[in-house]
Amino acid sequence: MLDWAESWEKGKPKKPALLLYGAAGTGKTIAAAILAQEFGWDLIALNASDKRTFQVIQQVAGTAATTGTLFAGAGGKRLIVLDEADNVYGVADRGGYRAIAQLLEETRNPLMLIANNQYAIPWEIRGACLAINFRHLTQGTIASTLERICRAEGIEAEPQALKTIAEGARGDLRSAINDLQTMGMGKKRLTAKDVVLYRRDREASVFDVLKQLVYAKGVKEARELLWALDKAPDDALAWIDENIPRMLTEPADRARAYDAISRADIFLGRARRRQAYGLWRYASDLMSAGVALSRKGTLKFVRFQPPSSGVYFGRTRAARGLRDGVAKKVASHCHTSSRVARKHFLPYLGLIFNNDRKAAALIAAELELSDAEEKYLKSM
Repeated sequence: MLDWAESWEKGKPKKPALLLYGAAGTGKTIAAAILAQEFGWDLIALNASDKRTFQVIQQVAGTAATTGTLFAGAGGKRLIVLDEADNVYGVADRGGYRAIAQLLEETRNPLMLIANNQYAIPWEIRGACLAINFRHLTQGTIASTLERICRAEGIEAEPQALKTIAEGARGDLRSAINDLQTMGMGKKRLTAKDVVLYRRDREASVFDVLKQLVYAKGVKEARELLWALDKAPDDALAWIDENIPRMLTEPADRARAYDAISRADIFLGRARRRQAYGLWRYASDLMSAGVALSRKGTLKFVRFQPPSSGVYFGRTRAARGLRDGVAKKVASHCHTSSRVARKHFLPYLGLIFNNDRKAAALIAAELELSDAEEKYLKSM
C-alpha cells in the first residue's frame, strides 16, 4: 500500500486503484483512512448507505478524482474510497460499475475499492486495480490487541477471558473489540466467568428471536426479527431449521416451513458457489417471512436447542478432513505447523494444481497425496 501511494506522488501509476478485499473486521476501511492521513491526502468515501448511481459517482467521486484540493491546488491529492464495492447492485446503484470503470480511466487522484468478495466486482475493474488480501487475524493477534486495549482502559483481564473472546471472534477483530466493550464496560476486572455469562445471554437472545418469529404477522416484522439475530445467514438458517418446524403441530404447516427452509438453503448455496451475495436477500426472506407465514394451525411448546453438530458441520466435514490431511503432509515436509501450512501454503498449492500439471504431479508424488487430496487442491 505504501509503495502504491508513493508511486502516486510521482504521477499516475499503471494501476490507479487499490482493491482491498477480505473478511469483515480485518482492518480494510481503517487502513484506507490511515493511508490518507500518512500522505496528507483528503479522504472522500462512498459506501452502501449512499446512493451510488452513475450520476452520483460522477458528481461526487468523479469531480473529486479529476481535480486538485482547496489548499494544495492542482498538485494536491484526494483519496477516493468506494467502500462495499462488491455490493453495487439494484436500482439504487444502477450504472455504478460503469461509472467506476470510467473513473479508473480518467482519475488524477488515487482510488481505493474495498470489498469482502473481490469476485463480485466485474473483472475489467478488478484488472485495473492492485489487489491486496486482508486475511482473517489469528487468535493470538486478536488476544494481544485486546490485552493492549485493556491496559489502556485500566481493566485487569484474565488471559483466558481474552483468549475465549478471540476464539469466538473467528478472525474478526471488530467483533472481538465490540464483545470486549460490552463485557468490560464499567468493570475494573474481566474474568473468564464474565465471558461465559455474556455468551449465555447472547444465546438467550437467539432463543427470544426464535420464539417471536413464529408469531410474526407480516413480512416486515419477520425480516426485522431476523436482522436482530446477530448471526451469519448459514448460522441463522441452522438455528431456524433445528427449532421452528418442531413447534408446528399441523403436517401441512411443517411441510410449508420445510419448503421455505430448503429454498433458502438453495439460495445460500448458489450465493457461495457463484459469489453472488445479492442472493442472500432471497434466502433471508424465505427463512424469516417464509417460515413465519407458513403457520396456519396451532403451536406446541418445545425446548429450543442449538443446531446439532451433524447439521452444523456435516457439509464441510469431508473437505475439512482433506484440508487438514494435506496441511499435515506439507507441515512435515516444510518443518512448520499445520496452521501455518493451511494459511500460507495451501492457497498457492491450489493455484499450482489448477495451472501447472507437471509441477502438481511432482508435488503430489513428493507429498504422497491421495486422489481425493489432489482433487481437493484442484477444487480450491
